[in-house]
Amino acid sequence: MIHIAIVEDETEHADRLAEFVEKYAEEIHASIKITRFGNAVSLIDGYKADYDLIFLDIKMPYMDGMDAAHKLRELDRDVLIVFVTSMRQYALAGYAVDAADFLVKPIEYADFSLKMARIFKRLVSRTEKQNEIILSVEQGVRKLKASDIRYVETDGHNIIYRLVDGTTITQYSSMKAAEARLAEYGFARCNTCYLVNLHHVRSVKGLTVDVDGEQLQISQPRRKPFLDLLVKFAEDGEL
Repeated sequence: MIHIAIVEDETEHADRLAEFVEKYAEEIHASIKITRFGNAVSLIDGYKADYDLIFLDIKMPYMDGMDAAHKLRELDRDVLIVFVTSMRQYALAGYAVDAADFLVKPIEYADFSLKMARIFKRLVSRTEKQNEIILSVEQGVRKLKASDIRYVETDGHNIIYRLVDGTTITQYSSMKAAEARLAEYGFARCNTCYLVNLHHVRSVKGLTVDVDGEQLQISQPRRKPFLDLLVKFAEDGEL
């Protein structure tokens, strides 16, 4: 999922930009989450580096977008910043904060979509790269995407990664280590034997979870924490 912030003090412009973002994401089948801020101070205060892309209006009260961008770069070197402005002369100043691009008001969808094609390509590439994990196996190392793992199960002193293509990877490791490694990718324990990728959960009935058509048992003690994580995962827009 791509997390996007829109920082704009004029509701009309913020609505239009959000509409364009949602339209473009739908066209390219991208999963997004949009958070809106009425001013840059609200964004900077308590900032957490969990955004992939920030649309930043330049002319705003309290703190203008250019000052906000400099503060953002002190907090987050990786987030992509797109300035939104009615003044083209700010384009050169954007190099100082490594701005990804500029949108000039009034924004038209044709221009927006052309620029977003390049920006979303960078975002998707970065997301896919961050989604990769490297496993140490008997033959050496194996690189794969976390999204390709349906679930992990224990087998004595080994753990088995069950993949979406039907193959498996066996690793000498513990379930505790796998759980710590995969937690940030949306995995949760349904019992002591299984660590499930919540992206692949189809349904839960009683003490059974359907993972891409395969039925796995949920232990009674883990049922509530597992369901709590699943609900939170869905509410955050990850399902």
